[in-house]
Amino acid sequence: MSEEKVPEPVFHFSENFSTAYFGNIPPEVSGEKNPSDDAKLISNFIRLLIDPEHRLEKLEALNIIRKSNAQQFLVDLIAMPKFEKHQKEVVMACWESGLDFSNHLIFFANLVVNCEYPVALEAITVIDEMQLLTDSLLREKAIEILTTPSISTDKQQLIASTIERIRSIQD
Repeated sequence: MSEEKVPEPVFHFSENFSTAYFGNIPPEVSGEKNPSDDAKLISNFIRLLIDPEHRLEKLEALNIIRKSNAQQFLVDLIAMPKFEKHQKEVVMACWESGLDFSNHLIFFANLVVNCEYPVALEAITVIDEMQLLTDSLLREKAIEILTTPSISTDKQQLIASTIERIRSIQD
C-alpha cells in the first residue's frame, strides 16, 4: 500500500475574515500558472509595448521582466501566431529588457532568416547583445542558419558583423 501525502491545509487570517482550505491548491492560486497562458496579461503587456503614451509603464514592465529573468515568457510570446503582428515589438522588448538570451540563440537566428526585415533587425540586435555564448555547437549551428544561401542580400549585409562576432568567440 503506497502512502499518499495529504496536502497541508492553508489558512488565512485577517482583521475582517479568516479562511481555511483543505486539499490541493489549484495552480491559479499557487502561482504555478504559466504567464504565457494568460491572455489578459499578454494583451496588456503588448499594449504597453506598442503604445507610446505608456512609455513609463513599458519601462516598469521591462524592469519586472528583467528582475524575473523572464526570457522564456518573451520567447513563448514571440512564437505565438496569435500575436505575430506584434512580433517586432516583442523581439525589441527582449533587448530592451537587458536580459541575456544566449540560451535562445538558435531561436533568434531562425527569426532573422525567416521573418521580415524589421523583425530580423530586432532579432539580430538580440543576438548582438548575447554575452554568454559559451556552447560552440550552438554557435556553429547559428552560423549555419545565418549563412543560409536563400537569405536576402539586405539581411546578409545586416548579419555579416554578427556572424564575424560569433566566429570570434573563443571557448
